Amino acid sequence: MPETDYSQFTAGSEELSNLLVQEHIGWAEAIARNVARAWSLDWQLDGLDGGAFEALLFCARRFDPKLGVPFRAYARKRIHEGASEEARKSKAWQRGVGAGEESGDNDAREISFRLFDLFPELREGYLPAAAAEGEDDMRGIIRQLLTSASVISAFNDSGLNNPESAVDYKAMLEHLAALDPIHQAILWAMYWEGQSMRSLAETWGIDELTVIREHKEILSYVYGRMSTPKGKVVKRLKIRPSLRAVAQNMRKQKTEAPFARFMSSISAPVVALFLAIQLAKYFH
Repeated sequence: MPETDYSQFTAGSEELSNLLVQEHIGWAEAIARNVARAWSLDWQLDGLDGGAFEALLFCARRFDPKLGVPFRAYARKRIHEGASEEARKSKAWQRGVGAGEESGDNDAREISFRLFDLFPELREGYLPAAAAEGEDDMRGIIRQLLTSASVISAFNDSGLNNPESAVDYKAMLEHLAALDPIHQAILWAMYWEGQSMRSLAETWGIDELTVIREHKEILSYVYGRMSTPKGKVVKRLKIRPSLRAVAQNMRKQKTEAPFARFMSSISAPVVALFLAIQLAKYFH
């Protein structure tokens, strides 16, 4: 679902802050639950909900609608960090791990838990089916999981830590923004909004299996785009017949593709300035 238009509100106003908190408290709690699963903690008993809420409130009070950046893009990283900080301080977690735990291990653990959410069959000891018919099963499965992990990583770390990740993040967004609007909507709902495949299918009034199969096709296609040399033409991904009615309805309603909208909201000068700042930090 598209975000509310906050342009009529004044940045820092109590009215805007309260509205942002009310509309995004459930989303912030979902982030806290994901972090808790990754750290094997209870998201409420171990205080992750409090860390997420404080970060949400902090972002709500400082968000400026005139920047043209969606609130969730602005706040996601800080909310994730707020919940993660509470996890690090948790006595339950400190008792459960050694002193030499690396932060990279924590990131990998969170990605693995998100993969379990996206591919429920993994919890039962089964690998997801290959995306494309005729494709080598094991190779196709590995491609799906790697591509899915790359998308999760892009959302968790919006390229803010160093110049290399910033460039990789932008490249990933460009690949996603080139997809058909309905394919963008599927990835946006699952990876950004945190919706399950079943929930998305119910929203659209279609069979869950359709979303599952289309998701796997999208991952296979994105992997191919990322692996194809620059300049080489890549055949556009077709829309599954059972999704065409939803896609046509999106076109009739002129629903804007979410990743394309996000990319268009970031002007070239802003991107150039962002990369310049990151390079300055890197070489400082």
